[in-house]
Amino acid sequence: MKVSQAFLRDFAYLAHLYKWDAADIEDVKAQTRASPDAMRSYWTALAAAHRAGYVQTAENGYERLGMWVKDNPAFSDQYARAREGRL
Repeated sequence: MKVSQAFLRDFAYLAHLYKWDAADIEDVKAQTRASPDAMRSYWTALAAAHRAGYVQTAENGYERLGMWVKDNPAFSDQYARAREGRL
């Protein structure tokens, strides 16, 4: 499976952020290979959301990514344009 350099940067960012160990990384790679389009999109969105301030904490009830995106329309609009190649 070929991936872009941008995806590799997002993947490395998430691996560092979540402190994935080697087994975690292999599991995430296997998940991504099993559903490449959906998972590449998810990892890219997750990395972008974290860079824009998304966090899961006890204080926010471990907010799910979908709810965070919904509650942050500026991010949602910006990310939609990026997905469509309009940035």
